[in-house]
Amino acid sequence: MTTEEPRSGLPIEFLRTVAAEAGPESPPVRMAVERARELPAGHSRDDLLLALLRGALSDSAPEWLLKEAVESDLGKETRSYPGPSMSLAAVALAHPECSDIMRKEALRRCSVPQLGSLGHSRCGEALAQAIVAELESRVPHVRTMTPELLEEPSAPQLILREVDLHDTVFTTVLGLLPTHPPLAIEDETDGDDILTRIKEHSDARKAWEAMWEHIVTLHSSRHRQMFEWAPDASTKQAIRDHLLGTVPWDVKPSLLEEAANDHLAKFTVSELITRLCLMLRDGVPPDEARSRLTRELGTLEPPRRQHVEEILDIPKDQLKYVLRTAVSWVESAAAGPWRYLLDPSQATRYGEPRTWLASEELLVRLGQRFAETAVKALRLWEPDPEPGNPGPRQLQWVHAILLHLPHLTDEVREKSRAVVRHVRPRTRSRWDYADFRTQQDDKRLVELRTAIERILADPSTASRESALGDPKQVTVRNLANAPDEALRDYLARHTDDDLVEKALLSFAWRSYRSGLSFSDVLARHSTPETALLQITMDLRRRLGGGPNLRETWTRDVLALPNCTPELVRALPAWSALTVGGTRHGTAHTTVASTVLTALGNDDDAWSRFATSPASYSGPTAWLRLGDVLKAAAQGEEWPKPPTAK
Repeated sequence: MTTEEPRSGLPIEFLRTVAAEAGPESPPVRMAVERARELPAGHSRDDLLLALLRGALSDSAPEWLLKEAVESDLGKETRSYPGPSMSLAAVALAHPECSDIMRKEALRRCSVPQLGSLGHSRCGEALAQAIVAELESRVPHVRTMTPELLEEPSAPQLILREVDLHDTVFTTVLGLLPTHPPLAIEDETDGDDILTRIKEHSDARKAWEAMWEHIVTLHSSRHRQMFEWAPDASTKQAIRDHLLGTVPWDVKPSLLEEAANDHLAKFTVSELITRLCLMLRDGVPPDEARSRLTRELGTLEPPRRQHVEEILDIPKDQLKYVLRTAVSWVESAAAGPWRYLLDPSQATRYGEPRTWLASEELLVRLGQRFAETAVKALRLWEPDPEPGNPGPRQLQWVHAILLHLPHLTDEVREKSRAVVRHVRPRTRSRWDYADFRTQQDDKRLVELRTAIERILADPSTASRESALGDPKQVTVRNLANAPDEALRDYLARHTDDDLVEKALLSFAWRSYRSGLSFSDVLARHSTPETALLQITMDLRRRLGGGPNLRETWTRDVLALPNCTPELVRALPAWSALTVGGTRHGTAHTTVASTVLTALGNDDDAWSRFATSPASYSGPTAWLRLGDVLKAAAQGEEWPKPPTAK
C-alpha cells in the first residue's frame, strides 16, 4: 500500500486534529501551517488545510491559503459518486474573508456534481443562496420525466445524489425535478399509436418512480419534508409507497404510521368499485345500486366519487374486468408497499436484519390494521373463472391476514381455505419449460400454501438454544465468532470477570455487533474501570496481533463516555494518535487534549515528540502513549516496548 508520506515522525493525522483544537499561535498550529506550505498537492495537504480553516484559522486566514483551498478542489475530476470531495472549497467559499466575486466565479466554474458537494448542510446561507442562483440559471425550465433521464440525469437529479444538502438547496432542487409523465391520447389516434403511447407512458412512469426511489432512499432525514411537500397526488403516492415498501426501517415511527394509514384509506374506493360491480352483475339496476351506496359515496372527495360512479356506465359483459378490484388492491399492497411491514424478517442487509426506527409494537399494530382492511377484500373474494398463472402474490395477502389478525373467525378461516383450494401450483410435466423466476414463484407458492394450512390447523412457536462450552476453556476467538444472541445468553448465565474480559477482547476481532455493545459487556464486570485499564496496560500480552486489532481496541475504548486521561495514556501511542476521531483519519479530541496538556507550549518537547519511535507496526507499535509523552516532556530516553509475555 502506498502513502503520501512515511509512517514516521509526527503523524499528519495528529497535526490535523491539533489544528482544530489548539490556538492559532500555538507551536503545533505553527508546525501545521509550515507543513501545509511544504507538502506537495495531495490528500495530506488538503486535509491539513481543511483542519486549519475549520479550526485555528476559522476567523482569519491568509489569502494564499483560501485561494489554494478553492483551486485544489476545483481542479479535481468530477466524481460519479457522492461524497465530500469539495469540502475544502466549501469551507474556503463560506469563510468570512472570502469575497463575493471569488465565490460567484468559483461556482460558475463548477460542474453540477461539484455544486451539489458544495451545497451541504453546513455551507452557510450565503453560499447556499449563491448555489441556488447558479443552479436556477442552469435549469430555466422543468422537464417531464423520460427513461433517458435515468441514464443521463438532469441537474436536479445529480444534485440530489448528495445526502447532506443545505435546506435551501434541497427545497429548491425538489421544485426543479422532472415531473410525472402525462398520458395523452387523442380521439383520432389509431390502435397502434395508442399501444405505443401507452408503452412509452409506462416506461416513463417506471423511470419516474425509480427516480423517487433513489431520492427517498438516500435522503432518509428528509422523509417528512418530502411527504408534506408533494405538490400533487402522483408525487405523494410515489413518495408514500417508497416510504412503506422501500425503506420503511429508516422512516420515523410517526410518519410511518401516517403513511400506512394514508395508504389503507385508499382501499375504500377499490372496495366500493367491487361492491358496485357485484350488484350490477347480479342484476341490481344502476339507480338502486347508487342508492344503496349513497352514504359511502358521500364520504368521498368529488374526483374519487366520480371514479366510482363511472362503473355505472360500464357494459355488463365488461364488469368481469373490474370485479377483482378490491382483491387486486390488497394483493398489490401485500406484495409491494406492505411486504416489509407485514414480514420484517425480509428486511435484511448483507444477510443481517435491518434495525428499524419503528418499534415492534407499532409494526404489530400496523400489521393488524392491514389484516382488518384485507378481511374486507376476503369477504368479497370469488373464484376467478380465468385464473391465469397462479403466483405467490395471490396468497401473500391471505397469509398476512392469518398472521396479523388477533382473532380468526369461522368466516375468515372458511374463506381462507377456499382461496387456498382455488390457488394451486400448476402441474408441470418434465417437458414443460420454466425459467428460474417461475420456478422460484412455484416454490414460494407451495411454501405459502403449507404455511396457511398449518396456521389454520394449529399455530405454533419455535425456540432455539445455543452453547459455547466451559467459560474457563472458551477462547477470545470463540467469543468473537459467536452470534450476538448466543454471546448475550452466555454472559448472562456465567457471571465471571475473566469471561467478561475475554468478551471485551473479542471485540478487537469482531468490532460490529448489532445487538451487543462494548459498553454493555464492560458493565457486566465487577470493577469495570480497573479491569479496562489493566487490560489496556497489558494489551500486547492479552491481545497481540496486527495493527487492525490495536486500532479496533483503541476505537472501542475512546468511544466510551467516561474515557479518562489515564486510560488514554495507556493506549498504544500510534493507534491513539491516528484513529478514533469523528472523521476518518483523525485523532480523538480526548487524545489531542491529553497530548496538549502534557506538552503545553514547550517547543523542545514538541520537537522530541515528533521524533518518537512510536510506529504503525512492529514492536514499537505497542509503545504506550503515556510513556512516550513522559519521555518527550522530560527529555528522557525513549521507553522500551512492553513485553509480549
